[in-house]
Amino acid sequence: MAETIIRQLMNRGEELATEVTNTLLANEAFVEVLKKGIAAKEIVDKQVADALKRMNVATRKDLARMEARIATLEAELEAGRAPAPRKPRRRKAG
Repeated sequence: MAETIIRQLMNRGEELATEVTNTLLANEAFVEVLKKGIAAKEIVDKQVADALKRMNVATRKDLARMEARIATLEAELEAGRAPAPRKPRRRKAG
């Protein structure tokens, strides 16, 4: 019985959320503000990324690459092999 009540409440909550979403998206002014907000977020994200790059802060991609290299080196050491030499990567100017 409790599960039925909970299920009914969840269904009603989903219906209400759908109604509110549809009402908001039908409002052209709201949609325009939403678009402007998304555009502003993209600008801020780009500016933050540029600032982090200028400060030479590692990105997620850099960290993933380092983690993969560390895992490779650990595997080579465990296998009793000398790690393969690797040329240092040059950073792109910019």
